[in-house]
Parts: sequence; C-alpha cells; structure tokens
Amino acid sequence: MILLIVLSIYYLIPNLLCAQPAKQQRLYHDLFSVSFPTERDGWACGRMGTILHTMDGGKTWVRQASGTDYSLSSIFFVDQRLGWAVGDEGTIIHTGNGGGTWEKQKSPVPFALMHVHFVTPLKGWIVTEKTHILSTDDGGKIWKIQFKDEDYILKAISFCDSLHGWSVGEYGYIYHTKDGGATWKKQAGYFGISERTGEAVGEAYLFSVKAVDPQTAWAVGIDGTVIKTLNGGKSWQEVVTGAPRTQLFCVAADRADRILIAGNGVFLSSIDGGRTWQRPVFSPSINYGWLYGLAPRGSSGFVAVGWEGAIYIESSNAWYRVVY
Repeated sequence: MILLIVLSIYYLIPNLLCAQPAKQQRLYHDLFSVSFPTERDGWACGRMGTILHTMDGGKTWVRQASGTDYSLSSIFFVDQRLGWAVGDEGTIIHTGNGGGTWEKQKSPVPFALMHVHFVTPLKGWIVTEKTHILSTDDGGKIWKIQFKDEDYILKAISFCDSLHGWSVGEYGYIYHTKDGGATWKKQAGYFGISERTGEAVGEAYLFSVKAVDPQTAWAVGIDGTVIKTLNGGKSWQEVVTGAPRTQLFCVAADRADRILIAGNGVFLSSIDGGRTWQRPVFSPSINYGWLYGLAPRGSSGFVAVGWEGAIYIESSNAWYRVVY
C-alpha cells in the first residue's frame, strides 16, 4: 500500500496533471525546483537530469550538462558558484563553478532524494523516502544519515538559520530541530489501517515547508491543505485560503508577512501573514497546469517553475511565462 502511494504521489501526479494526446511530443521536461542566490543568478532542475541556468534574473535560460539522466527533484545554491541538486536513485551532484561542471557526491542511501537545503557553504541537509534525513558539514564531501524513522516519505526541509528547521512529508509527518539536526522531534503526523475497511488512513500528505523564523513555519499539501505554526511547532493550525481541494506543491516567503503558495492550477499570495489571500494574474493562465517550485529572486520578486518546463517571473504584481 505504501509503495503504491509513493508511486502515485511522486511519479504519477505530474504526469496525470498534464496528460497529453499520445501523438503530441513533449518539448520541455517538467521542472520541480528553482534556486536564486542573487537577483540575477538562478538555476532550475527537473526530469531527465535537466538543469537550466539564468544570469539575467530569469529572462533567458540555458541548459547545463548535469552528467545524469535521473530526474532531479531539488536544487539549491548558496551563492553564484556553489550549488547542489538531488534526485532519483540516491543522486547527488555538486558544482563549485556555477554549473560549468557538475560532479557526483556519494549518498549513504540508494533511495529517492527529495529535497536539499543548505545554510552555509558547508552545512546542509537532504530528505529522502523511508524517512531519512542526511546531513553534511563539509559541503557534501561526506554525507551521513543524521536521522531516520518509520518507512514514509519526507518531501521537504527548510531552515531559517543554522539551528532551527522543519521537515515534512507523507501522512502529515512533521519533524523539527532546534539544534541543527543533532536531535529531531516529531511534531505531527499519523498513519494507520482502518479496522472497518482495511485501508490505509492518515493525515494529509505535505509537499512543502518554509521556516520563516524560529517560531514561524508554513506547510502545504494535498486537498488544499495549508497549515502554520507560530510557536515553534508546539501546535499547528489550519489556514483558510479559499483554495480548491487540490494539490498544493510549494510554499515560499521572502519576509514574515508575505507568503506565496502554488500547486495544481492554483496560485495564492498574501501580504499580511495569511489573513487575506489574492490570486495574481498569470499570462498565460496556469489553470490547466501546475507549479512545483518557488524561489525569491532577491528583492525583485519570485520565480515559479513547473509542468513542461514552465518558468514564470513575477513583475509588478503580475506573472508572465518566459520563453526559452
């Protein structure tokens, strides 16, 4: 049962969301993650080892040779030179020259690696299926298993500083650390088997988390789920956004009161800490597509990526798709 859920959520959802006639060829690979360490320099990654790079704030993009055909689920740059991308079959690749060349790093597990996050050029984390959290203190020369728990999927990890972070995933599982990962504590999540039907039951699957400060974090998931904590995770409360009951794949923030959420045909924006929500104008519309990655572009707004290589740039409270 768990294997079927893994396959449906990680592999099948993007395909189902953008089902195409059999004769129509895909021109661009789906993109799952984007990272901008500066206003001008950014990278995105996705299926079939795709890595794209921009040097002009996202107006134009070029492909970089990643050295792998495995799908890359997450990419993160700490500056214009140092970056990491992770993906299927324990794939970890690293660049020290802005993506001019990418080199493989060794994962201690062969699992699908879901998300990578760094707080310094040396200190970073990766979350995986089978509820493993990997960490490094030397820029990835050595990755070690920092934490493991029951056999579920962790989809995302976020730190607001070198000590305070959250990881979220399958069945609403949320783990928190306030000592840089030396200890991780489960804050939420449930999985069980219904005595009446024999089917798996649990809390809503969470796809993304954003740590804003040591007390504040946001998480989003299936069925329009949006939750937040204002007390370091002691309690999580549901946030009413007006979003339809669909998959919400990513959440981002560039300050405590500005929150962005994107998913399957949905994009929400709040400038008052989530009290009210707006739906920005997208050109062309994303009603029949999905966005999977969001990242701030310095003080110049955000960038979103998703289905069939879609890249959208925020400009003057509107979003337009980049042609590359």
